[in-house]
Amino acid sequence: MSQFDKVMIFIDGSNIYRSCRELNFKMSYEKFLSILRKDRNVIRIYYYSGIKTKHQNEEKFFKMLKILGVDIKTKLLKKRYVTCQSCGKKAKTYVEKGIDASLSTDLLWHAFQKSYDTGIVVSADADYIPPIERVRDLGRRVELWAFKHTLGRELKGKADTVNYIDDVLDKIQYP
Repeated sequence: MSQFDKVMIFIDGSNIYRSCRELNFKMSYEKFLSILRKDRNVIRIYYYSGIKTKHQNEEKFFKMLKILGVDIKTKLLKKRYVTCQSCGKKAKTYVEKGIDASLSTDLLWHAFQKSYDTGIVVSADADYIPPIERVRDLGRRVELWAFKHTLGRELKGKADTVNYIDDVLDKIQYP
């Protein structure tokens, strides 16, 4: 890949958030994006996330991402009620709907439009296997960034390049 190849970055925000939380790790997106950008011709960066409502913390986080040049795509989380099998009590929960589809659609659309030569997908979600396969069928390269503990063999085998976020934890830790 040359420094003139066009690169687009697609970040599954919820996937990365959950992985960081499991590791009790706070990521500096500024530092992480710097590593992803390297000396490359990055055309656009997308961040996909489900949101409950507009909370103060989310607004501050999204404002920081916008300052870093990231386009944010959100969808409202859907409210669901689940019943505890032990006690029968109902509890409210929120589920993400449409985020994977949005990221997949943009990944495919921009590949079809030849907007990028290399698409960087930041996620370990196996739902991205079909779109990654189609992107590669279109002659585009796919670089995958994920945490080792979340990345399955199936997804790992579909990308041209796999990078582990774990390998750069010391460089991207939030102060």
